[in-house]
Amino acid sequence: MKPRSLLVLLACLGACGEPASADGGGATSSSDSSSGGSESESESETDSSTAQTDESETDESETETGETGETGEPPGNPLLSDELINIAHRGGRELRPEATLPAFETALMVGANVLEFDVHASSDGVVVVMHDDTVNRTTDGTGLIKELSFDALRQLDAGYRFTTDGGETYPFRGVGIQIPTPAEIFAATPGEYYMIEIKQAEPSIVPAFINELVLAGVEDRVVIASFDQGTLDEVRATAPAIFTSMSAAEMINFYSNGAEPGYEPPALFMQVPWEVVDQELVDLAKTHGIRAHPWTVNGQALMLDMIGYGVDGIITDDPELLEALLDG
Repeated sequence: MKPRSLLVLLACLGACGEPASADGGGATSSSDSSSGGSESESESETDSSTAQTDESETDESETETGETGETGEPPGNPLLSDELINIAHRGGRELRPEATLPAFETALMVGANVLEFDVHASSDGVVVVMHDDTVNRTTDGTGLIKELSFDALRQLDAGYRFTTDGGETYPFRGVGIQIPTPAEIFAATPGEYYMIEIKQAEPSIVPAFINELVLAGVEDRVVIASFDQGTLDEVRATAPAIFTSMSAAEMINFYSNGAEPGYEPPALFMQVPWEVVDQELVDLAKTHGIRAHPWTVNGQALMLDMIGYGVDGIITDDPELLEALLDG
């Protein structure tokens, strides 16, 4: 692959752990500049969600395109569809407060096929949904998630900083939006599909999170992601049947060696920053059966570029805009 593109990939993945400030429609405030790196359409953060084995062969009664088969069985898994999928990044953070129940519900209403979100755990071990490792950027509180109790997290206003007009108004302040748990999202969006990144590496939350998936019965409707190799290794050892994404190291290896004879992908899904996506990358991914999902793609022109390359899904803050393009 192109040396310059590899450098871009390394730079993006190297910054992926930084919390991102809002771009255009997400939560913004004067205090956001202290929360980490800036975020544009290239958003330097971890948005991986992918899968590791191609249990994508569907039953005879299902098609990969998601159409109902002759037996009347329900549609196939959109994660494995041949159709481009609309992946709502943090629930579509341009439209509603990110990583909240209103965001996920709105994303589905405007056409998203898959809901993407991130998880951490509270100090008392409850798995919660949030991108950053602190509550500073999106709530009215401060502190590391893993140092706050679940009760303390639930007292915060998760809609506090969301604005679509540069801070003139904050329409979701004080309306009771809380930091959700994965279980609440699964219950509010039954039958849907998810890409979920485990952000917290230490202490490990893998056992608790896998237990949540099992209790909710969503193991076959989720892709677990992490750029941390140790976290992914633990997931794969604990629940080998659940799809996982490529880690940062695995993506770099694919980018460097994917065209070499004998290369075997460790996962059949990968999420990559849109800056390194081109026809060569997409074509190489397809030769290995890998489904490529660029992040974070927000502008119409960029969406059209990605669609033109033949990517398998687009991770976007604006699933409504993407749906309009796909419908058009």
